[in-house]
Amino acid sequence: MQKEDVRSTIAWICRQRGVADFYDRFEADAVMSGEIRLHLDVIPVDTRRPTVVFMPGTNAYAMLYGEFLTALADEGYNIVGFDPRGHGRSGGRRGSYTMPELLTDMLTAVDYARQRFGDPVAIAGSSQGGITAFYAAASGTPMACAICHNAADLSNPDSVRLTRYPFLGRLLKPAAMRMARVLPELKIPMIAYLNLKAEPVRNMGSAKDLIDHDPLLIPYIRLKTMASMGSDPPPCPVEEIKTPVMILHAGADGIFPTDYIQSLYARLTCKKDLRIYEGLPHYIIVDHIDKIMPDILRWLEDTCA
Repeated sequence: MQKEDVRSTIAWICRQRGVADFYDRFEADAVMSGEIRLHLDVIPVDTRRPTVVFMPGTNAYAMLYGEFLTALADEGYNIVGFDPRGHGRSGGRRGSYTMPELLTDMLTAVDYARQRFGDPVAIAGSSQGGITAFYAAASGTPMACAICHNAADLSNPDSVRLTRYPFLGRLLKPAAMRMARVLPELKIPMIAYLNLKAEPVRNMGSAKDLIDHDPLLIPYIRLKTMASMGSDPPPCPVEEIKTPVMILHAGADGIFPTDYIQSLYARLTCKKDLRIYEGLPHYIIVDHIDKIMPDILRWLEDTCA
């Protein structure tokens, strides 16, 4: 997508949502993750201040979360948002990636942040990005903390509950895993396993409506991606994670059940914090920044001191 098209898309989103156009707040940059070029959206504030590295949700892109990222920058944090491979303006086949590859991309963005701004560096992510941040916390890579809007242990059989039809998912998983080795790039529509019509986005209708209108969003993943997201374990057991972890959860989230998140959180033995926002839907990090920001700022001040 050309720069002018991206600018017009962001301008349209800002008009729809009734917020100031944040496109020019970001500086575009890039870094190589192996052979894949990652697009970065950066807000430099002060090299003496901490940096937050942010990853978006499934098939989204960092600047879609511009309201959240600019709010963090206004509080004095350098921002490095990145589009992982197969997403947004980064390289790679659209919708084609695995959890280990996403983890590599996040750690590459962390390296970039550390080289440009120094320490401390915190990581954050939403939905799939939150899961990746959780896995990055388990990688042993030095970082101040992880802020995970949603998290999961994808190797735990209970993670099938994160799909639209858990019973069907359990039944079909063995066949899907085998088929992924034969047809790894087969496209799987997101609506086949997530009820996107049921997830509201402020002034934009539903998540399905947003995907239909935003050309930077991708409406499918690949079969190898689905197989990875249903099986790949964290780099270390959840109980052995040392990096401080904060989990944000929307009480009315239609994708991540509250009891699933509570069970995962209970397994953590590191410094941790769980914030549940009762009655709010999945996209709290997009639509309810005023509700979550005070908790995030307190956590960052504590762990990045």
